[in-house]
Amino acid sequence: MQNDIYIIKSPDNLWHAEISACRGANIVNLRYNGENVLNPLESEKQWEENPFVQGSPLLFPANRTAGAKFSFGGAEYSLPVTDKKNNLNLHGLLYAKIFSVVKAKSDRIVLQYENSGGIYPFDFLITAEYKLQNSGLKQVFTIENRSKTDMPYTFALHTSFAEPYYFSVPISLAQEKNDRHIPTGRYIPLTDCEALYASGLDPRGIPISGYYKANGKTAIIGNYSYTVSEAFDHFVLYNAGGNSGYLCVEPQVGAVNGLNIPGGHRVISVGGRDVLYVNIGIAYKVTL
Repeated sequence: MQNDIYIIKSPDNLWHAEISACRGANIVNLRYNGENVLNPLESEKQWEENPFVQGSPLLFPANRTAGAKFSFGGAEYSLPVTDKKNNLNLHGLLYAKIFSVVKAKSDRIVLQYENSGGIYPFDFLITAEYKLQNSGLKQVFTIENRSKTDMPYTFALHTSFAEPYYFSVPISLAQEKNDRHIPTGRYIPLTDCEALYASGLDPRGIPISGYYKANGKTAIIGNYSYTVSEAFDHFVLYNAGGNSGYLCVEPQVGAVNGLNIPGGHRVISVGGRDVLYVNIGIAYKVTL
């Protein structure tokens, strides 16, 4: 792997994180007391085969945008077609961009990426701040609109946890999707199995894949809590068939294909900003 890894640790040295500036400010490794919290990136081969299932890649725009196009304010905009088979934009391109390191300390790092029409048809600046405390990892994402018009957006974290023995995610309804995994525009009730995603389930060996409306802000993944701020109104869940050693719990601002759904995205006014918060902590009393 490229030698661009920045290491931060909590004051008690129990939390350890590695952040890759060259891979979209991804937390490519997060451990607590020697245990992998996230599915770690350990080789270039992993990245080349699938860059989305190690650590917590930043997605901008989030998930799928049908036709790699959307309309806003009376104009039509295009995105790069990153899934040619299905003619769509998948996960944007931010996850692979090089971030500048603004500040780096033993327990905290701040990184930035400025877009000038390259990966998205609006200019923006995104700042990612990661801080390790004894209570866990604090993440702050600030998205600033530097365009001359209002800017629509969706954003997600493709957070890939090491496969837990138990998880629960606060969800209510599912986004109905077609055979190309594009939402139809309808929300439908959870199946009996999906209802267990909310109440609690051992995911090992169970195929999980779906888009959901959030019904709360804190998920439990094994021994860890995952708490997001109010703007994260959807969750995407995925585990590659249930035998891959990871579970992706993806908090998302806006719906899948949200740029093409009325009310499915957020809008930042000219010169404005959105600030998003995400925390990973301990979900049980630690006995050392």
